[in-house]
Amino acid sequence: MPSYQNHKLEQFQNKVVGKLSRCEKCAVSSLCLPTGLSRSELIDLESMISASQIVDKNSQLFSIGEKFNALYIVHSGMFKTTSLDENGKERILNFHLPGEIMGLDGIYDETFQSTASALTMSSYCKISFNNFLEISEDYPVLQANLLKVMSRELYSCKKNHIDIGSKSKLALFIKTISQRFKIRGYSEDEFFLPISQRDIASYLGMAEETLSRIFKKLQKMEVVSFKKHILTILDRDLLNELAES
Repeated sequence: MPSYQNHKLEQFQNKVVGKLSRCEKCAVSSLCLPTGLSRSELIDLESMISASQIVDKNSQLFSIGEKFNALYIVHSGMFKTTSLDENGKERILNFHLPGEIMGLDGIYDETFQSTASALTMSSYCKISFNNFLEISEDYPVLQANLLKVMSRELYSCKKNHIDIGSKSKLALFIKTISQRFKIRGYSEDEFFLPISQRDIASYLGMAEETLSRIFKKLQKMEVVSFKKHILTILDRDLLNELAES
């Protein structure tokens, strides 16, 4: 039950600014929605976004070959998107944190080119792409924001495939995901990372044995600590140096 103080605060907020919409209450709305929307524009957009749904670990939102009809936004937890290589082996494409959009690869061919799975108990919001196109005709800022998101995805993919050593690649991954946690208001120096070393190795394009060996080196150098999915950055300056080498 909500506390008396919270109830009084909600009453005060409703009197001053009116009842907050679902998206206005969301802690990650600033990450997935464009800035500058008026309250009426936000309410129009929100009417096309389904309320967040909770899914268990390993649950799939969509899979390769399914007809594309919607975009998915991480509300809480973490997801991964995967594809299959020419030998039918799973390859990690990306890890998705709250506020990030999944399913963009389905726009071109109207078919999902990846599979999205929950890494923990997580939640997501869903928006019909046809509805999004209709409303974006009235609000061009939505189209601009989608292009920005797609550009960021391309940039992230390019960074992941630059030709650098394995140690630098792992250091860059840790640095980047640390920054992504910071943007969401979490600690950038210690955070829960529910990703197996096997998945990290797949994402970085290296053998799991190689990744394990490098992790041990970084821990021996006292750059990071990684125990029971808690990753702690012990020496950020050295981490940055390794990531840029």
